[in-house]
Amino acid sequence: MTRMRIAVGIDPDQGLSDADESRLLQHAAARGYVAAWTPSRPDAAAFDRCLRWHRESGLATGISVVPASGQPPSFYASNAARVWESTAGRFVLGVGSGQLDRPIKAMREYLSQLRDLLPPELPIYVGAMGRWMLHLAGEMGDGVALNWCSNEQVEAARIEVTRAASAAHRPVPVIAEYIRTAVDPDVALARSTLSAAMLGYALGPPQYRKHFERKGFAAELKELEGGQHTPSDALLAASGAHGRPGDVRAQFEGLAAGLDLAIVRVLVTKRGDAMSARRVIDECAPS
Repeated sequence: MTRMRIAVGIDPDQGLSDADESRLLQHAAARGYVAAWTPSRPDAAAFDRCLRWHRESGLATGISVVPASGQPPSFYASNAARVWESTAGRFVLGVGSGQLDRPIKAMREYLSQLRDLLPPELPIYVGAMGRWMLHLAGEMGDGVALNWCSNEQVEAARIEVTRAASAAHRPVPVIAEYIRTAVDPDVALARSTLSAAMLGYALGPPQYRKHFERKGFAAELKELEGGQHTPSDALLAASGAHGRPGDVRAQFEGLAAGLDLAIVRVLVTKRGDAMSARRVIDECAPS
């Protein structure tokens, strides 16, 4: 098995300035991270961000994920080809179904059209959570982009993706995942930061609610929905890493077990706080 690689993920919604992002990614490159990843809306901003990040840090870049429901394949293909060429092939395009109707059938058609429009070497990672989308990722993707997974879900995803790839006579796709991580001397602040990020998904879109219920937390989510208490330690431990500097690395490594690519998704404990982001980068830096 190839050694797990570690990348860093920065969300523009964290409020960091372009200059802070540049300094942080240069620092990440010096600490041994292999790539910088960004989420995306249905526009060209994430592609432009990848170009800027690569130019300023030298890191490979990736997007996880563009929403297929937001634009036709030609839009993402033209932007992805632009980044691929400008970075000399150091770019990965992640694609998720977004709000597509009949998402499995629609994504099969979408990915086929997208693949025909892209340079053949440009990797496509498929955003997947449920069994059938994981199967599609194994059948058609160069990688699978997981999100908010427990160790058990990562293990199950690898089995499903490997089975589908084998049936399609293809190499097993890269198993990649964002791992949300908050590091702060104030443990309560780090905990509340991860909790807020997690609840935005767990109590949000139905596909994510089901994903968290599959972890075994359906009853707790109902209680949380009623505002009865804060998330349990067990729910947080199955979702991300948080705590004081020096205490988080082991949590991150535990969640990353079984991945080919672990993406440290930076959570700042105060919006726009570059030092908070740097603590995360230092805590989870490759050995």
